[in-house]
Amino acid sequence: MLKNIFYPTPQNAFVWLSSIYLLFLLYLGKATPITILFVYFLETIVIGIFNALKMFCSITFTKSGGYALILFFLFHYGFFVAIQSIFAFAIFSIEGSTPIKEPFNILENYSIILNLEDIKYALPAIVFTHLGKFISDFINNKKYLKFTASEIMFKPYIRIFIQQFVVIITFFFIVFSNAGIIAAILLIFFRLLIDLCLEAIKENSKTLDFLSEKLANDKASKEEVKKQLIIFTE
Repeated sequence: MLKNIFYPTPQNAFVWLSSIYLLFLLYLGKATPITILFVYFLETIVIGIFNALKMFCSITFTKSGGYALILFFLFHYGFFVAIQSIFAFAIFSIEGSTPIKEPFNILENYSIILNLEDIKYALPAIVFTHLGKFISDFINNKKYLKFTASEIMFKPYIRIFIQQFVVIITFFFIVFSNAGIIAAILLIFFRLLIDLCLEAIKENSKTLDFLSEKLANDKASKEEVKKQLIIFTE
């Protein structure tokens, strides 16, 4: 089971490459621990953009639903991200050593993060990961024919909630201790672990069969559990 999750494959190659690249940036001093943290924080927006693209593909090729559903997703996802951002920016501004000062200036704070000197080296790793997965997995496997836009629409929320929680916890280790590099490395490894687990839960995989067998009950059959797990890990 562990081999199915952690062993490098074409399916999880983008996850491995992204993590190795970020570790390499830390080693070279081309990215600071706080920049690594901000990059994972920005990933929430990247996830939303690619989720909207998946919805667009699904609507275009299956003719199910309308494009207005994408606008609805962008509106409520954007609102959700804005609330999370205010909460995170408030925490980031507590210690005073980060460039974030006023939590309610959402656009200004994102602009500050995007203009950090070393963000240009680190952010492409996250974009590259999601772009690679979008093309190699979602497009090449024609998953836009398997899921409706409404099914895809709600899938990012649990994932980004977990992600933001991990980022905020790591922030305290980076800012309030002398172990910033170690905390950043642990963040990269922990995110690698999460992403590899999610990548392992794919159609026709042994991990998917194992989990669906364990989670199936009287209210949800094994096949129903499988579909929900696949949607969640898209």
